[in-house]
Amino acid sequence: MRHLPLLLVLPLALAACDGKGGTSISINATSDDGDGFKGNFKLPAIKMTAENFDMDGVKLYPNSTITSFNIDAKDHPGEAKDEGKVVAAFTSPAALATVQRWFRDKLTAKGFKFSEKGNGFAGTTEDGERFTLDLSADGGEKTSGKMEIVGS
Repeated sequence: MRHLPLLLVLPLALAACDGKGGTSISINATSDDGDGFKGNFKLPAIKMTAENFDMDGVKLYPNSTITSFNIDAKDHPGEAKDEGKVVAAFTSPAALATVQRWFRDKLTAKGFKFSEKGNGFAGTTEDGERFTLDLSADGGEKTSGKMEIVGS
């Protein structure tokens, strides 16, 4: 399954332990034979940050905190395409316009095909995975966001 390496992000989360707050993590992964794993976790001693998330070389805005991280993956038998979706909700310590500009520059530099969608962006990564990035002002110098990546 191609998205299974995204599960490798979890050990990075474990390394991000700081004893404050926590990131809500959910995983739903099944194979073509029905085996799998499903769970929801709230690990108060683990706090995922911008350094723990990478979308084909594009990280979250510096010093962002991931508030929830969800993985859905399904391995299909034979030649059928596998499915995978990763959703990360986060907060960034900067105004909406600053975060928008930062992502626009990073996505452009990586050669992603994208367009503006509301306050965020939608497009495809260099690997052809679809993504959406929704951003919203969250008072003063703070922005809330949700990154969703879907692929096979």
